[in-house]
Amino acid sequence: MALPSLLRLILLAAIWGSSFLFMRVLSPVLGALPVATGRVAFASLGLWLLLRWWRLAIPVGARWRAALWLGVISSAVPFLMYSLAAKVLPAGYSAMFNATTPLMAVVVGGLAFGERLAPARLAGLLLGLAGVAVLLQTGPVALTPAVLLGGGMCLLATSCYALSGYLTRRWIGEQGGMDSRLVALGSQLGASAA
Repeated sequence: MALPSLLRLILLAAIWGSSFLFMRVLSPVLGALPVATGRVAFASLGLWLLLRWWRLAIPVGARWRAALWLGVISSAVPFLMYSLAAKVLPAGYSAMFNATTPLMAVVVGGLAFGERLAPARLAGLLLGLAGVAVLLQTGPVALTPAVLLGGGMCLLATSCYALSGYLTRRWIGEQGGMDSRLVALGSQLGASAA
């Protein structure tokens, strides 16, 4: 990988990873709902300003409504779940649970979208879940009911991320597509409304 690409990847990882730290700090003080709502509202405003700058017209129709609904699944529910979990879980735990998103995609694809769970995929799923379990057990947090509930909220969030990938393909991609910047704005507006 070229150095500029590697640096962009590291910067992106730092930005995404810092969201767990911010949620951990803000959720106990402000509450989970204001943190989740503020997150999507700020993103909506920023995306809307960028789209105005680029002079992209906001569409209407079925794909736009789909983008709005995708926001509920891909942002509103996950951000609320992570904000609730941040009240009881350290930021690192939430980040580790977030790493289960590809594993949840295997589960969601197999259960809801008819994807074949080949033995290699199933073995990878089990190995990945075992790896996350080992990492979680090495930390300083005792497995109390509140911690287990927080972990369940994180898994619900990653399941929503996985589901939204499949639904984006079905609702947007298979319907002729839409500019990804418009899908991003629609999803954040939908999440803000939710």
